[in-house]
Amino acid sequence: MAQAVVKKEESSIMVVDDDILNVGTGLEDTTTDDYSVPFIRIIQSGSPQLNKNDGKYVKGSEQGHIYNTVTSECTDGDQGLIVVPCYYQKKYIEWKSRDNSGGGLVNPDHTREILSQCTKTDKNKFVLDNGNYIEETAQFYVMITNQEETEWQQAVLTMTSSQLSKARKWISQMKQRKVQNSKGELVEAPMFMFRYLVKTIGEQNDQGSWYGWSIGLDKAVSSKPFLIEASNFLKGIRSGDVKVKQPDQEGASSPISEDTVPF
Repeated sequence: MAQAVVKKEESSIMVVDDDILNVGTGLEDTTTDDYSVPFIRIIQSGSPQLNKNDGKYVKGSEQGHIYNTVTSECTDGDQGLIVVPCYYQKKYIEWKSRDNSGGGLVNPDHTREILSQCTKTDKNKFVLDNGNYIEETAQFYVMITNQEETEWQQAVLTMTSSQLSKARKWISQMKQRKVQNSKGELVEAPMFMFRYLVKTIGEQNDQGSWYGWSIGLDKAVSSKPFLIEASNFLKGIRSGDVKVKQPDQEGASSPISEDTVPF
């Protein structure tokens, strides 16, 4: 069934009587195996969300929209999302080529040392002897929120190939953010203390055109409950309680195609 593009609207949190809340949520026995942290991806020209004959088709979606892999919601890339980064990882992910049984995830947890086993092609792809390729991936764990910071959702935003330079720039900007501690000293701010507006922008080179990320500082987070939730998200990632499952490459995450990635 086709999904619909969702127009984001601000909404207030429902106030519920404590007698009802004391009953519980019914989710007390869930574990991290029972739910998925969504990835947010950019819809490209070959994405299944644009194909009416594909089960992942999203009615009204367009190139440059931002796609949520769990809810199937799309957000206009010009409007963007407010995100608060909470944790960063560099990943070296092994994928099968689309020419090899249609492609697919092989191993999401290689270390940088795997690159020494690869041959670098003229398209700057790192290919193993078995024909699989390694995709260097900047992985940001973020909280998507609204203007009032009264609602939030955990998510993962990834950058590969031509977008890696933007990841480095974003990290450099975050490392420059300072806050004052209780002693009056300026110290490096936790990354979750600032929110950013994530949009998409059209890009091109001699290999083609695609949409990439555009990230700008919005403002400091002002809600203490949100800061507590973001810090708990960070703790959960570090402890291993928060786990993410890499979705299959499907065109929504990579410019052009996985075999023709612009750099």
